[in-house]
Formats: sequence, C-alpha cells, structure tokens
Amino acid sequence: MKKIAFSLLVFCCIQTSIAQNIIQFKVSKPYCIFNFLETASKKFQNRTSPTLEKFIEDNTKNDASFEAICRDFKDIKLDYDYNRPEFPANRRQYRSIHDLVVIAAVNSNTLEEFRNRTIGILPNISHYNLLEIMKKAEVYYDKLIWNENQSKIKIQLEELEKYATKSSEIFNKLNHFYRSTWTKEVPFLVSLYPIPGSKGNSKATPHANSLCVSFFMDSKNYSGRIGIVLHEMCHVLYDEQDVKFQHQLEKYFAASQSSYKNFAHNFFDEGLATALGNGWGYKKLSGTLDSTEWYNNEYINGFGKELYPLVDEYISKNQQIDSLFVEKAINKFAKKFPNSLTDYGILMNNITLYNDAETDAERSDLTNTVFKNFIISSSNLSTPILDPISIQSIKENDKTQLIIIDKNKEKTQKELKKIFPQLKEITFQENAIYSFYDDKKRAIIILNSAGNQKTDELLKAMKAKKYFDLKQVLQK
Repeated sequence: MKKIAFSLLVFCCIQTSIAQNIIQFKVSKPYCIFNFLETASKKFQNRTSPTLEKFIEDNTKNDASFEAICRDFKDIKLDYDYNRPEFPANRRQYRSIHDLVVIAAVNSNTLEEFRNRTIGILPNISHYNLLEIMKKAEVYYDKLIWNENQSKIKIQLEELEKYATKSSEIFNKLNHFYRSTWTKEVPFLVSLYPIPGSKGNSKATPHANSLCVSFFMDSKNYSGRIGIVLHEMCHVLYDEQDVKFQHQLEKYFAASQSSYKNFAHNFFDEGLATALGNGWGYKKLSGTLDSTEWYNNEYINGFGKELYPLVDEYISKNQQIDSLFVEKAINKFAKKFPNSLTDYGILMNNITLYNDAETDAERSDLTNTVFKNFIISSSNLSTPILDPISIQSIKENDKTQLIIIDKNKEKTQKELKKIFPQLKEITFQENAIYSFYDDKKRAIIILNSAGNQKTDELLKAMKAKKYFDLKQVLQK
C-alpha cells in the first residue's frame, strides 16, 4: 500500500508541475491522422494547409485505395451545428460538433482513446466508420510523415516548449485586455502537427482550449510559430468574453457614425488577434517587432498593423477594450482601406450565403468553393433560396448577402426583383455577377451561375476585379 501511495504522490507532483503553465504543447497522433484525412479529402479546405495537401497528392497519385479512404471520410457528416441564442448574432452563436471531435482527438494519444472520447458525439454508424477510416489512413500517415520524422518532431516540440512560461505570462495581459472570462484553471493545449519541408502555407485553428497549429519540420522560426499560437489563443479569448460585454461591444460599433464601422467590425476579431499575437506577443517573446507580413491577407495584415500601436498603448496602461478603443479602431480601418466600400475582399469577410444545394455533398462543395477564393471570418448558409426563412433573411439580415443562383432560376430571379428595386430593369445573363447596395445600405452580390465550376470562375473573377462599380448593377 505504501508503494502505491508513493506512486500517486509522484504522479500528483508531476501533474502540478505541468499545470503551472497555461500554455502546454503536445503532438497528438490521432489529431495528426484526422487532419491528414481532412487535408487529403479536401473536406474543409479553409481549415487545412494547401502545402500539406500538395505533398499528400504528390505521394498518393493513382492510389485507388487511398482515394477510396478519402471518399469515405468525406461522406461522414462532421459539421452538425448547435445554437447559443444568448450571444449576439454577429458573434459565434452557432458552434459545430466538429470542434468536439477535434478536441477529443487533441486530448487523445491513441485511436482507441479517441474512440472512447467521441462516443455519443456522432451517430453510432458514423462513429464506427470514422475510426475504421482513421485506422486505414494511419498506414499512409506512418509511411509518408510519422515514422521517418520523429526526431524532427521532437526537436520542434522541445524548442516550442521553451516559450511556455513566457507565453503563459503574456496570457494574463491578453485575458485582461479582452475582458475574457477564461480562467487559469483551464490550460490551452497546443496540438502541433507536422508538414514536411521548411516553408509554404501553414494553418492554425482554435477549438476551445485546443489550439491546432501546423509547423514545417525543417523550419527554425520558433518565435514566429509561437506568435501564431498566441494569435489563435486570442480568438478563443475574444469568443469567451462575457456575454453582457459582447452585447455592449456590439453597441459600441452600432453607435459609430462611420460608414466603415461594419467593415471594421467584421475584421475586428482577426485584426486584434494579429496585432496581439503576431505583433505585440511576438515582440514580447523575441525582443523585436516582426518586420515581415503578419498575416497572408492584406486586410487582416493591414488592420492588424494599424491596431498594434493602439493595443500596445492599452496593455501598457493595463486598460481594457472600451468604446474609445472601438472608435479609434474604426477610424484606423477607414484610413487604411478607404476603398473598402466596394472591395469584394472586404465584403466577403462576413456573409450570408443562399443557394439551392440539396445534399450535404452539394453544400460542402459550394462552401469549399467560396472559402477557397476569399478569407471569410463569419458565414451562414441558407437553403433553398425561396424558403420563407431564406426570403426573410434576404430582406432583413445585415451581413453581405451572397446569393448564388444555379437552379430554379426563373422563379428565384422573379422573387429577387420583388425584394430589390435595383433589379427591376435587369435581364439576367448566364454566368454573370450582379453587385450593388440596397435601400438598407447592405452589400448584395448575386451570381447567376451554370454550376459549381462556373461559380468558382465567377468568384475568381470577383477576386481579380477586386472592386465593383457602384454605378452599375451588372458587373463587367
């Protein structure tokens, strides 16, 4: 009995030591395999690395068995939503069980443990199929990435762990600034997953206290990676602001008289995370401000750099986000992006999307097509277009209204002409873009498309054109 008690005491001491840092690092093989499948199947392209995707494609060409594994994974529904109506409509009212699956994977060390942690989250048959698919995918993952790179993975983990204590100190400052409800008792678990090579397009996503961050196995930019970790942590702190303050923050933006307030609001979360994580936090860890681009999107990067002096001032004075901070942020956005009122890149950041997709596969293909062309921070999908709920949303929702017509065209176009006087004299053309501000000063974008491939071409045309012409509805 004494021997057992001693073992428990040692275990408790180890646990207490680990728990001292609120930011902790690990490499979870179940999550690595899960991300590997997401990337290979292109199920959620906005959440995965194009560099890793190309690596997988190059190493699995003409492999029918692997293609079948990816198809089976893509068929599993992982994005069931649940609603939190007490939060403001412009914040994350809707959450997905995808987060719960990811959190379970991050906290698991084996597929068997992952199986046990996910019981009840998915329908039983989906749960069974997911685990069987992951077992098959593990063979490929071991061969392509895992087995030959353990030493590199270990080095990356050891180097990043050196920042854990300082990063935990930074958390205290950020938590106070955000007015977040996060507590020190719940650590952030940074789940690292490797990408072969030294450079390319990395990816990071937050899922409650699980921060999934990719790293290039041959890269030594450890402080830059930590900046990304802090960036993702900032998203969580923003999400976890007290619900009363979230509503108050909405009122701060609504009270502004600036024409740019909605755009600044749309980019506020990403802009702050960039200014604080890639800017302020990076400087605290490395001693110098990062002179390179902080984010691979001109709007987020630009807004983040504009916000940096402001967040630095507030944190140095131990101040929290308030109405004055919001007004200054709006003014900085307006100064940096004076043409944003007609900038598709800005307008597409916060959208409500309408389409007549009938199946989960069609909806997934559509959203992937939209997300791969534009950086989108917030989106809702409503189908079919002529459903009463969709029509009510088209009339009242205050986000950018993106309506993609590829079915039931005559009835849909007729109904839209009733809603928008700007369309009354319009004769709809096939594969055309219509953009305008309606009487409620909302941006309306309509794509009259012949299918998903044409939708992709129209979105690419929008991206290339960059701005739309306020003087005409049909954009040429």
